[in-house]
Amino acid sequence: MMAISSSDLLNEFTIYADKVVDEKETLIVQRSSGKNIVVMSMEQFNELQKEIFLAKNAQEKK
Repeated sequence: MMAISSSDLLNEFTIYADKVVDEKETLIVQRSSGKNIVVMSMEQFNELQKEIFLAKNAQEKK
């Protein structure tokens, strides 16, 4: 997991976007307002959504 500033992301978006996708890196973008965000690949996002769905269904079956 990497943490960068929002200005770094804007200045080097393509580099960071490729790193997120190619290296399956999660990126924390720190904003001066403190309203930070997380950037992840679509593949990672879909995997996370699947895990949440499966965990929720497992709990409902109990």
